[in-house]
Amino acid sequence: MNNIWILFEGEGGVNDIFDEVKNKSKKHIRDDALVPFKTKTDKNQYEDFSGVVGAFSRILSGISAKKTLDIKMMKNKMRQKMDDCSDEDFEILFHIVENMYFDKNKLIPINTRALSYIDCNISQQQVAEYLFSLFVDSTDLKEKYKAMEESEDTNVLQKLVFESLENDNTDSIVNITHADCFLPYVKEVFVKDFEVLLTNTTLYQDNIYRFLAYYYMFYVSQLAVKLSKFEHGNRNEIEKVFVTLYEEVVTKVRPGYEYGWKYVKDKVGHMFSHSVVLEMLSHNVQNAHLDYIDYFNHFNKSINDEKVANEIKHIREQYMNWIQLDYSGCKHNVEKDTTCATSTEIKKLFETIDYQFINGGRRSHYNGYNKKFIDFVQKNFGKFRGIYGYTLSVHESDIVMFTRLILFENDGKIRLAKLFDEFAKRGLLFDRESKKHIVELFEKMNVIEKRSDSGDAQYVKYIL
Repeated sequence: MNNIWILFEGEGGVNDIFDEVKNKSKKHIRDDALVPFKTKTDKNQYEDFSGVVGAFSRILSGISAKKTLDIKMMKNKMRQKMDDCSDEDFEILFHIVENMYFDKNKLIPINTRALSYIDCNISQQQVAEYLFSLFVDSTDLKEKYKAMEESEDTNVLQKLVFESLENDNTDSIVNITHADCFLPYVKEVFVKDFEVLLTNTTLYQDNIYRFLAYYYMFYVSQLAVKLSKFEHGNRNEIEKVFVTLYEEVVTKVRPGYEYGWKYVKDKVGHMFSHSVVLEMLSHNVQNAHLDYIDYFNHFNKSINDEKVANEIKHIREQYMNWIQLDYSGCKHNVEKDTTCATSTEIKKLFETIDYQFINGGRRSHYNGYNKKFIDFVQKNFGKFRGIYGYTLSVHESDIVMFTRLILFENDGKIRLAKLFDEFAKRGLLFDRESKKHIVELFEKMNVIEKRSDSGDAQYVKYIL
């Protein structure tokens, strides 16, 4: 087939997917450029984000492999450094070191350098690489992190401990899986907030766990909603997903119920189909990972629009022959006024793939793909509301964290209305009741400054 965009034959061609010899198990290739999900469920969960923080710290430090924590080796190195110390005094000192810096043979995260020694599983490593690739790669954040780490105050004993922990054979070359950031507005606020964290080692250490966990939830949730809109999504406009507070009562009539986790979870449920579609479309002449908006912008009203649409139609026909199923129940929901034939065929391909997963006995792969993410969100940002199920929720401590970051960026004082606008840029979209609760929190903390009786003249001042 004489192709314009899609590569069908040869190395990297989409035909390899449908080849009964090369792909006997009819396996779908995971699109790492989209999300770090897997179809198989295993014990490698990332509900606890400490492992992600450990892997993320190692990548920032330029270390590819896990830092092996060998206490016996560390003890020997310490002894060599303290050759003028008696055996009895050294054993006393090392006993102090063990009690101060270790818990069950694990290094207590007493500073930022210690974070690199937190162990992780495969899934946590993948999420860490994903976050780094999305938000840090192609910025100067890595250099700023190293500068913070090197400038961190350490006493003589801490210095001795970490010098003795260092592995002389540590690999300094980091190779990570690349992921494309399709939501620049998320990256923009991440970079701003992360730069603030890097100004203070204590601030960084106290908040990095929750910070990374939140931005992971924020990005993937926004991406799921954005993909559900196909070419009609706006890459520069945040999707309206409402968040509630753990500490408040939520009813069914609140936006946080209908347009919170319930809304997002439904969109996340289709992520596997989106991933398969975009992976298939990545077999193109430019070897490019594009989203639906990219395809619309590239081919809408283009002289090649119809030709590329026919190529995608051919992929859909191949897919239906590959996965044998009665597709008569697959009704294509395509807007009549669409101007782009390519986008129309992409939607049809998605609906076909999504239909076969739901109706063709392959539901376990479909559900397993996003299970870890759903479990992660519900454990870390989900509040169970009885018959209403889970809402997407944050703690008051999360509000304090982001308020501190935003205030730092605004010279320590910000108008209350503007603060809520800054919250919304970070996915913290609250309704009137939640805003009232937050104002009450600020009043308890005594950080509200009223310049007049007007509500518009309320400011939030620096939080210590």
